[in-house]
Amino acid sequence: MKRPFGKSLGLSLMTLTLLASPLMTTTPVDAASSYKEKQQQNQQQQSKQREALSQKKNQLSKAQQQVYALDQQINGLTLQVVENQKKIDENTKQIARLEDKIEKLQKKIKKQEKMLGDRLAVRQSKADNAPLLEAVFGAKDVGDMISRFNAFNTIAESDASLLKDYESNKKELAAAKEELKQTRQDLIEDRNVLKKKQRELKKEKQKRTALLKRLTSQKKKIESNILSLKEASAQLKAQEAAEKAAARAAKAAAAKQSAAPVSVSKASTKVISKAKGKFIKPAQGSISQGMGAASGSNGYAYHNGTDFAGPLNSPIVASASGTVILASSGGPYGNHVYISHNIDGKTYTTVYAHMNALNVKQGQQVKQGQQIGVLGSTGNSTGPHLHFEIHDGGYQYDANGRTNELDPESFF
Repeated sequence: MKRPFGKSLGLSLMTLTLLASPLMTTTPVDAASSYKEKQQQNQQQQSKQREALSQKKNQLSKAQQQVYALDQQINGLTLQVVENQKKIDENTKQIARLEDKIEKLQKKIKKQEKMLGDRLAVRQSKADNAPLLEAVFGAKDVGDMISRFNAFNTIAESDASLLKDYESNKKELAAAKEELKQTRQDLIEDRNVLKKKQRELKKEKQKRTALLKRLTSQKKKIESNILSLKEASAQLKAQEAAEKAAARAAKAAAAKQSAAPVSVSKASTKVISKAKGKFIKPAQGSISQGMGAASGSNGYAYHNGTDFAGPLNSPIVASASGTVILASSGGPYGNHVYISHNIDGKTYTTVYAHMNALNVKQGQQVKQGQQIGVLGSTGNSTGPHLHFEIHDGGYQYDANGRTNELDPESFF
């Protein structure tokens, strides 16, 4: 699995300058000058990146104030949404109460209309259009007349009260209908406002998330660049030391061969793979992921090597003979080894990552097929596998595309 520099800006231009040229074919003086120039370029790049990081941190600090303001808006909108929903709920209940009230009033008015109709029919049948004359001329005596007048007044008052209550109920019904109409209109408006506030709330939340994501991503890109520049500087030093050691070893071997040509030194480290070729498979597991475009879900849009899935602690061998320029642990690659090779006068670099343990150290000369470690799942790994890379020249990395990687599968 590739290291999670997937969100970095990529260092293809820088690393092309720093690590791309073949180093084994230069003279010692030229090599020293070349390394010095590259280290100076690296330091300049690091200085620029640190300055950019400082500026980005200042921008991030200011942006946090924008985020705080957005949070305040989100809180305000959230409260408005809650209050608006409460109002809608109350209006819904009020509509139910008004509809019940209107139904009862309509029944009551209908009943009163029947009663008033019956009273009018009775009054008409008894000629109540002249009640005073009937009370005077129809009475048997004065007491009877007074009784008739009292009965008339009682009936009249009852009719008047019934009529007054009827008129009052009709007015209350009209008012309830008007209130119901207005409440329904308010409900429609409140629902529209609620939808609007919910859209605004969603928009502000998306704006906040995007702002934080963008700023954090930019900060990580610069931090990744600085880490890569530091790593490139360390690799330059390691490769310079390894090549000097290789030159001394070659010189000593030549002198020894000249002095005693029949003497052949025995390798002190076991070669366990007899495979042959420019580069051989470093592990016997199946290929679980090849080189090429990636989804980006693991932090990179381009997978710059080949993954071999296999049993934990199965052997890992050097793909070609060369010098170990880096044998380290920790970081995205976990336990990892970089080997520099000089093949037909040309420099290559192989990378072996996520190993469970290492069997070599920096500066050590290794042979093709020699065990350098065991398969594991250290660093940013989702399961036991070996991540293997071949670079044409020095190590380079860009999470978003190809730099100087060669497809390992083309050699097997």
